[in-house]
Amino acid sequence: MWFASNKEVRLMIETEYLIAVIYILYYGLLGMTIIAIALIIALAIILSKSE
Repeated sequence: MWFASNKEVRLMIETEYLIAVIYILYYGLLGMTIIAIALIIALAIILSKSE
């Protein structure tokens, strides 16, 4: 039977934590980009209608 040492377990936990943080940052960036594009389009529509 193979058991992971404490160091290996800690490394696995840190790797999972790091991957989770990267996912959160990536999807946060994606969401911000989509919102920014939507706001730019809305602003363009409002400005074109006001003229």
